[in-house]
Amino acid sequence: MRIPCLPFLLSALITATAFADALSPLPLPRPLHPLRPILTTTAIIEVYSGEAFEGIVLIERGKAPFGIAIPGGKVEWGESVEGAVRREMREETNLELTELRQFHVYSDPMRDKRHHSIEVAFLAKATSSPVAGDDAKEAYIVPLDRIPWEKLAFDHERILRDYLAFRAGDATQAMAIP
Repeated sequence: MRIPCLPFLLSALITATAFADALSPLPLPRPLHPLRPILTTTAIIEVYSGEAFEGIVLIERGKAPFGIAIPGGKVEWGESVEGAVRREMREETNLELTELRQFHVYSDPMRDKRHHSIEVAFLAKATSSPVAGDDAKEAYIVPLDRIPWEKLAFDHERILRDYLAFRAGDATQAMAIP
């Protein structure tokens, strides 16, 4: 079956997309249909051996974009953010979280070069060593003075700097919105 108006529809779609691109304030590609930001979550997991603080859990990503990251991932349909962070931590680090607290929300549209994502960051504690799983190539405990700043993926440098400011007692700085 032949659709006689298909060339007209394609031409109109290309013109509308080009017009929308010209008006876009963001350097993101304009979709052909409306998209929404992706909701993601991470947890800065503080690991303790008894009362002694050992460091935080970071992962080496096994998928692109590669680099070192705070463990986390996407919130699935029908899942709460709190449920998603617990699931992601089990999948990527094999850790059960205690003392889970929401830390901050990061929503810069360019925080992830693949897509616009909004991240809900949490603080949590664990008492065992992480074991890599899911898309984590490796998971390990990093002392705060050995964070590999130059290898961090996404906007995780900003998140960890906010966390360090928060740990140092500067809650205003840690929660500041630019």
